[in-house]
Order: sequence, then C-alpha cells, then structure tokens
Amino acid sequence: MTVVMDTYKLIKQHVTWADGIYPKSIPEEAPVNQTSLLIRDAYSDLGSFGSDTFNAIAQNVVIQIYYSIDSELDYDQVEIALMKFLMRNGYTIADIKGRSTDPDTKQDYQTIQVTRNTGMKENS
Repeated sequence: MTVVMDTYKLIKQHVTWADGIYPKSIPEEAPVNQTSLLIRDAYSDLGSFGSDTFNAIAQNVVIQIYYSIDSELDYDQVEIALMKFLMRNGYTIADIKGRSTDPDTKQDYQTIQVTRNTGMKENS
C-alpha cells in the first residue's frame, strides 16, 4: 500500500473532528462549511546506502487541514493532537507551513509535512 493510503487509513481511524478526509484530492463538491483533511504525496529520499544500494526510504506526505468557514475548532489544539498522534505512530514532523487563507474558498488552512521512514528488505 502507498504511504498516502497508509496515512489516510491511520488518520481516518483516529480523527473525529474532520467532516471529510481525502487521499490525493478534495472533491469539487465538498462544501466550504466542512472541515476537510487532504493527504497527498510530497517526495521520497533514499538513504542508508551500503553494498551499492539504498536500504531505507524516507517517504514524505503533506497533510492539509482546510477548516470550515464556520469552524469553532481550536486550531492549535487539533493540529497539535494530530501531530502527536502521527509521531506515536512512527512519523516525524518535517515541516509546518503556518496557517493561510485559501483565496478561492476563504477557508483557513494549515499544511503539515510528515516523514515515514521505511527500511527495505530484499527478497533473496
């Protein structure tokens, strides 16, 4: 399974404050009065080189939280809880962009980049 789908399933089982959680893209019909999480690929880094190959992959995922325009959530509280949950489940917080407002939907949003490190095992 891809890192995006693994992250999506993990978050979907845990997060109760979001109205919609989406891998890869948010449907156009999603209303702006719903809080949505978007989970998508960022990039991967190869590492732990030895024996003329790589032995680990750092897979980076971007999680964007689009808050409902009517949101009464404590943004800090839900973001910190989400990041702590991800860290407990093997992710590292790589970057937090800071909140902005989407010019089209007028929704506040936060972008969090996380990394999942995966060791590689070759089949002999």
